Amino acid sequence: RPDLLSLMAVQALFEASMYIFVLVFAPAIVAAAPAAAREGLPFGKVFSCFMAACAVGSATFSLCSAKGLRAEAFLLPVLLGAACALYLASSPPAATMLQRALSMSHKPLYLVFCFAAFEAAVGVYFPAVGGLRAAYLPGAQRGAIMALTRVPLNLLVIAVALARDRLGDTGALRCAAAAQLLAAAALASLWARRGAAGKGEAPAAKDKGLAASPAMSTRSRAKKADEHCDHLSRGEPRGRPAGGPEVATREDVDAKRKEKSGGIGLSPYTMRSMCA
Repeated sequence: RPDLLSLMAVQALFEASMYIFVLVFAPAIVAAAPAAAREGLPFGKVFSCFMAACAVGSATFSLCSAKGLRAEAFLLPVLLGAACALYLASSPPAATMLQRALSMSHKPLYLVFCFAAFEAAVGVYFPAVGGLRAAYLPGAQRGAIMALTRVPLNLLVIAVALARDRLGDTGALRCAAAAQLLAAAALASLWARRGAAGKGEAPAAKDKGLAASPAMSTRSRAKKADEHCDHLSRGEPRGRPAGGPEVATREDVDAKRKEKSGGIGLSPYTMRSMCA
């Protein structure tokens, strides 16, 4: 399906860009620092700034989700912003202009600023793509699809790592920025395809019963399952098909209990109480 391919492309390209960034950010900061100051660079503080920026991105995702925005809507500008941050970190003219605009006297500080902006995008990406996976990937094949996504991701990272001597830190960062742009294009195609279908639900959310849905949390699905078991235990109707109401018989309930309790015929709630 095209939507699955688009989502796989988004994941592979973004995460490949992230791993390239991990390979490059420390050597890039060291190369930009003055020769006399390269020995005592505070990488612990730099990494702390990155983690704080990632937490800010996660908080931003929570705010956007609370306002009811779809993941495709706010993830697209995030990907574009990440591409801009990586490109600005790799572009000397842009670095000079922004250093003057932000009154930054040292290029390492400018690089840390750009890299922190990218880490904020990473903080938005991971919870957002988790919702997209729940919406678009079938639950039964989700593990296999995620494993296939790792193949182009690893190939891209290995190719950049092997060519790093020729590319340099600047070239590697530009490759990461290009991967971000391609991920944004794949996400835009996914969003356009979903909008053209004219349906509010993603393909994986159309399954009936207890199928995974981005609008239904894990706690809500567990509550729905408990209510269904209660109806079975009381022998109440399970549904109303066209031929009339379908009622669970006592034999069905007993068989269900034996199946869940290991063949001894106890209710799962009784078993849970005994174990507690």
